[in-house]
Amino acid sequence: MAALLIANQDVPTYGQVISHHAMAREAIGLFFSNLNQEYADLPIAEVESRRIRAVKTQELRDMMAPLAFLEACFKLDYASRKRLKLKDRLSKTLIKLFNQKKNKARLMEDIIKSWQQEGFLSHQEYDRINSAFKLRHWIAHGQYWSPDRIRAHDFIEVAEFIEGLINSRAFESGGIDLVGD
Repeated sequence: MAALLIANQDVPTYGQVISHHAMAREAIGLFFSNLNQEYADLPIAEVESRRIRAVKTQELRDMMAPLAFLEACFKLDYASRKRLKLKDRLSKTLIKLFNQKKNKARLMEDIIKSWQQEGFLSHQEYDRINSAFKLRHWIAHGQYWSPDRIRAHDFIEVAEFIEGLINSRAFESGGIDLVGD
């Protein structure tokens, strides 16, 4: 049998990721302010432009963490349903998928699509997840191609969507605290 996925306990919790983002935004605001002598001679508009670019860059970096967290929720759920031999409709579908593909099941096309097909995700939720993962793919792979076909996402919008999705779904975490504090 393929080795089942296990959670890495050393990664930050969801709550820590959200707190870090708020702290980073505040730090960027202080760095690009009149308190920083490095920018004392620059026009205010130039300092503000630099601050906005820095916030956007930080936001893209920070967006990776909740999206990786969401991926982990679906992957751990997939493995837990197999390990726990659950009998509900979604579990039966995912266990059948696991028996065919083991740990090679694709996240969107196999696992999350199964959630949608079994009625556990709406078409709109599936599309939002897919769009967010396309953005994550663009961020993760060097941003060397144009994101023209990717809908822009805001960190708070993504974080709130993921939190709502996690809180409204019955993920089988196998005893792992998915949200934390």
